[in-house]
Parts: sequence; C-alpha cells; structure tokens
Amino acid sequence: MPPTYLLRYICWRKVRVFMRSISPPRINRFSQFVRFFRVSRLLLWTIWVIYRERQRVVRARERGNYQVQPNVEVLIEVLTAFRHTAIKLGVLMIKLGQFLSSRADLLPERALTVLSTLQDEVPPEPFEHVVSVIESEFGRPVEEIFSSLERKCTAAASLGQVHKAVLASTGETVAVKVQRPNIDSLVIMDLSTLKFVIWVINRLVDTSDFIDLMGVYNEFRRTTYEEIDFVREASNAKRFKEMFQDDPTIYIPTIHEEYVTRRVLVLEWIDGIKINDYATIDAQGINRLEVAKRTVKAYFRQFFEEGFFHADPHPGNIFIKKYSHEDGPVIAFVDFGMTGTLTKNMKRSMKDLFLGFVMRDSHTIVTGLSRLGFIGEDANMAAIERGMGLMMEQYYGMTLGEVRDLDIPEVAQDIENLLYGQPFQIPAQFAFTGRAIGTLVGVSTGLAPDFNFIEVATPYARKFLGLDAAGVGQTIQDLGGQLLDTGRVLMSLPRSIDRLISRIETGQLEVRLANLPGGKRTRRRRRGQQNHVQLANGNGGHGSTAWVIMFAVAVAGGVFLLSTAHLVIPGWFCLGVAGVTVLAMLFKH
Repeated sequence: MPPTYLLRYICWRKVRVFMRSISPPRINRFSQFVRFFRVSRLLLWTIWVIYRERQRVVRARERGNYQVQPNVEVLIEVLTAFRHTAIKLGVLMIKLGQFLSSRADLLPERALTVLSTLQDEVPPEPFEHVVSVIESEFGRPVEEIFSSLERKCTAAASLGQVHKAVLASTGETVAVKVQRPNIDSLVIMDLSTLKFVIWVINRLVDTSDFIDLMGVYNEFRRTTYEEIDFVREASNAKRFKEMFQDDPTIYIPTIHEEYVTRRVLVLEWIDGIKINDYATIDAQGINRLEVAKRTVKAYFRQFFEEGFFHADPHPGNIFIKKYSHEDGPVIAFVDFGMTGTLTKNMKRSMKDLFLGFVMRDSHTIVTGLSRLGFIGEDANMAAIERGMGLMMEQYYGMTLGEVRDLDIPEVAQDIENLLYGQPFQIPAQFAFTGRAIGTLVGVSTGLAPDFNFIEVATPYARKFLGLDAAGVGQTIQDLGGQLLDTGRVLMSLPRSIDRLISRIETGQLEVRLANLPGGKRTRRRRRGQQNHVQLANGNGGHGSTAWVIMFAVAVAGGVFLLSTAHLVIPGWFCLGVAGVTVLAMLFKH
C-alpha cells in the first residue's frame, strides 16, 4: 500500500471514529418536551373530535333520528392538521395516520381520504445520514462496501428509506434499507406520549364501545419494534422465500446476510414495474387480470394455508418483474417489516365467516365477527344482521368492477349507519390487517375491474374449511361432534320446555323489562291465576305441547338445511330427530 494512501486511510479512520462518537446528535431535554407537547396536543385533539362527533350521531340515532350525520368539515380540518404535523414529526405519527385511514367505522369516507396519501408524503433523510449509518454499522468506508450508492432514495417510509447500490465485492445491484436517525429514542418518546394520552382519555371518557385504545397501543408497540429491527425483517424475508420457493409466479428477493444489522438491510434489487403503474403494464403487454389473480392468490395462500402474511401490501411493496416467466407475469414482494399471524382461535372464527358467506347466512357472519372481537357487547345484533343481509343481497357474486360502478346511495347510507351507529370496532390485532386487505382490494380493482374474488378464493377456502380430500377426515370428525352436540340439545329440548311451561303455570317465571320509558327498570312476576297461561287441557298437556314444538323445530330445521343451505347430513339428521319425536309421542300416548 502506498504511503500516501495509507496516511490518508489512517486519517479517514480517525475522522470516522470521531464522527461516530458525536453523531447522531442526541435529542436534548427541551426538544423532547416540545415534541411531547406537540404529540400530546395532536392526539388529544384528534381523538376527542372523533369521539365527540361519533357520540353525537349515536345519541341522535338512539332517539330515532337517523338524519343526523357527523360534521365532516370539522373532521377534515382536524385530520388535515394531523397529517401536516405527522409529516413533520414522522415515525409513530405517520403510522397512526395510516391506521386512522383504514377506520371506516370511525370516520366518514370524505374524512378518510385526507390521510390516504400520507405514506407518499414522507420526506427522506439527507444522504450524509445514510452514509454515516452504513459506515458506523459495518466499520469501514462506504466505498469499500458499495462501488456505487445513489444519493436519491427510491422509497422513504416512516422508519427508514431505501437507496439503490452496487456491491463492490460481486457487482450485484442491491437495495440498501437504512433507518432514520435517532429512531430508537423517537419511538420510545412517541410510545410513552401515546400511552400517556390514552391514560388521560380513559380517565375522562369511555371509548371502549368503539375502540380499544390500550389494545391499539400494544399493537402499535409490537409492530413498531418489529419494523425497526432489520434482523427480524431479514428473517421474515427468508421465511417468505421458503414459502414460495416452488411457486414460479411469486418472487421474493434474496437477503445478503453478511450485510444485515439492526439498522441496515441489504437485499436483492428488484427490477420491476409498480403494481399500480397501469400505463407501463399495458405498454409491456402484461395481462392485468392475471397480475391481479396471482397477487391475490399469493395472499390467499398466506392467509389460509400458512397463517403468516405480508401485512403492508401497498403498491410500493409489490412489483411485476420486467423479465417475467414465459408463462405469465411474476409478482415480487418487498419490505417484510410488517407481518401478521392467524392464531387457531382466529382461524376457527374465520371459518364461521366463510361458511356464513357461502350460505349467505348473516347470523353466522355476525357471530364470527363477534367472536373475533369486531362487535361490542352492547351492539344491536338484529340491526347488524339486517345490515349484513342487505350487503349480502346487494354484493354477493359481483365482480369488483360491478361493485365500483354501482350507484346505490341508499345502500351506502345504510352501511355507514351500520358501522357508525353500532359498537363495531376493529380489534387491535387487526389494526393494520384491515388496511392491508383494503389496499389489496383497491389494487386488484384498479388492475382488473372484472376480477372476481370468489372464483379465486374457492379452492383456498375449501382447503381452509377442510373440504378437500386431505381435510375430509377431520371435517367428518368435527361434523360428527357438532351433530352429537346438536342431538343432545334437541333431545333435551322437550324437558326444558316442560320446565319452562311449569314455571309459567305456577307463577315462578320472572320477566325483566329494560329500557322502559323514563329509563326505569321494572320487574313483574306472574303468580297463581293472574295472567295464567293455559297451553293445554288435561294432565300432561304441556308435555305434549313440548313434543309438538320439538317435532316442528326438527322438521323446519331439516327442510331448511336440505333445501336452502344444501347441507345433506345435518338436514337428514334433523328429519331423523323429527321421526324419533313422533315415535316418542306415540309411545307416550
């Protein structure tokens, strides 16, 4: 090594060591206080206005006045201020804005659009910061790692940004993801502030009927700490690569493990077209419908088969490779910081949702949503079922394009009343999943208006529900258990009805009436001969009535299951119970 170069290298090392000792500058106490004040004020104002408008509408609708609507102009004003401040403060505020942009149960559509472009407005950090982080993480000059590193970032997010580079060792083009400065300190500060604001709000008002604030906080905390750990993101990427290694239609970039730290992540560069760049897709002669199918199929596999999914599918994270497979477009996913997992209980409830959707049974759908935590305890279940039935009637079997072209303001108003007027909430574990699904639906609609989700979902749903060859044994076992439970209930029904009728006739039944005029609750007891209910004449009359009711219920259930739900085994089981009931009545007489 020439002496001049060696001397210059030693000087550079001393300078870099000094720079690492002083950068990035720590946030002083005054700056911390100012940020705490701005974040607290912003969150308190935003949550209070949303809560106030919601309560005003809910109270009006409780009085039967369905003409009252939230003050959209006030909501737009507060959300516009939130967006501007969030862009300046960055980090957690941007993630909160993204969360709010998916909450159709909290905000009207016009207000939601204010936050829809928040992700695209995040300003990048200076290039000097990028160089400083890379050199401090790997302990050597950036020129030794990359033969070229573009100054302009290709993508900027709330927690980091991406630059295109070329590895000096192999000449391979790569994507370099670098964290923003002071990210750990800012995350800790913002999370502490958010927790304080939630504590204050919970002391002042009860928001549990429309949002679980502490649950949302815990979900924010979990996902944020996962996103700022690039080692974990690299592990997620490798898991997805293994997941799709035998699928030529899906591509996951390779991670360069020798260049992975908690603050820097180097992975294969994807030379592709953004999934929402429709003009370029058409110019390349790519089949947009096939792109939509393959993208959605990949997500159905993640949801139904793996139970582990990419939770941030916005257009900047999904590409169509330019040099795709000869059999059609190859879809490439990037950015694996946000992922989701489906637990066994969640899968069980989701099965109820699918069965309800296939059977067009709004009651089963609402039950599944309630088990998943989407519906509060004080909800008007009958009203929600009617709303679900209305949506099923209007939208079942339609393509996304047909839904988009519909002009049914009355139905839209009914749906908004359903969401806004009931304790319908998004559980914390679904805080970002709903946004992901909404984004995926939007992208698919833009790609191919004729795309039909039901057609693509059917094979995955069959496997998920255990209706394929591999799962038929478990399905029969589960069905057998359900039939036994149903049989026990049906066989015990006459005895239960006997007891009920006996209590009515002897005056032992107590009836409680709630929400009477004046807000008072009264209690009325039927005693002796007062308000006496005579259901049958002669001894044992009410027992015969019970068996008749038993017979009628069994026949009605069997006819419904066979003719409407097309469930053969449960239907014939109910008819069999009806036959046994008739025999029991004959033997009794």
